[in-house]
Amino acid sequence: MFKDKNVRLALAHLANREEINKKFFNNNSLLVSAPISPLSEYAPKTKPITFDPKIAAALLKKAGWKDMNRDGILEKEINGKKVDFKFTLVFANREYEKLWTILKEDMKNVGIEMNLKIVDFNQMLKIKDELSFDALALSWGGGSVDPDPKQIWHSTSAVKGGSNFIGYKNAEVDKLIDEARMTMDRKKRIAILQKTYQLIAEDVPYLFMFSDRYSYYATTVKIKKQKCRIETKKPWKRKKSLKKKKRILY
Repeated sequence: MFKDKNVRLALAHLANREEINKKFFNNNSLLVSAPISPLSEYAPKTKPITFDPKIAAALLKKAGWKDMNRDGILEKEINGKKVDFKFTLVFANREYEKLWTILKEDMKNVGIEMNLKIVDFNQMLKIKDELSFDALALSWGGGSVDPDPKQIWHSTSAVKGGSNFIGYKNAEVDKLIDEARMTMDRKKRIAILQKTYQLIAEDVPYLFMFSDRYSYYATTVKIKKQKCRIETKKPWKRKKSLKKKKRILY
């Protein structure tokens, strides 16, 4: 049910990220539509997809999803069989359940039933590796100083156990990723990766949500430098007093 780009774009238009950011993150998160922080020089010039249920409904209709039996759930005939637009979102972080609940309600309003299932993190990794899921809620780290999209977005990673576990495949994206990895000129590599991320964003393979604007660190006065004396005794100098050594512990 997610193969049609119109469907994926419709789901993106059903994510009220501005409201979620305001309500739960104090507007400290960045809204994204590409798999890289908009603060990065490698980021494409794409604007976050707006929350618009009317556009979402029109896209779903275009993709052939209709409420034919008037039960409030969209359906479509796939491979000769009527399929209801119902799926389960698996996630491991209970803190984000409130986010997915908002998304669930907005999807329900256009005829999509998204069920929520929380599991422990190890179980979710097993589900991911076995590809036994409808949808997963996960987050990726920022990566290295120079980004390399191959692990997540190259078709060679679209295998069981691979990081491209959604099976995303785009021949042009593969070509650009390979080209960027062989380009030593930084300016040229930035241009190549900007185009790469732009193409990925246009395919809407993920429902991209947020990127952290800040990283917060805390310290306490309880942590301080402390001197420690270590006493040693050499066996061949048993009659001599202990030798004192000082080390600084942090």
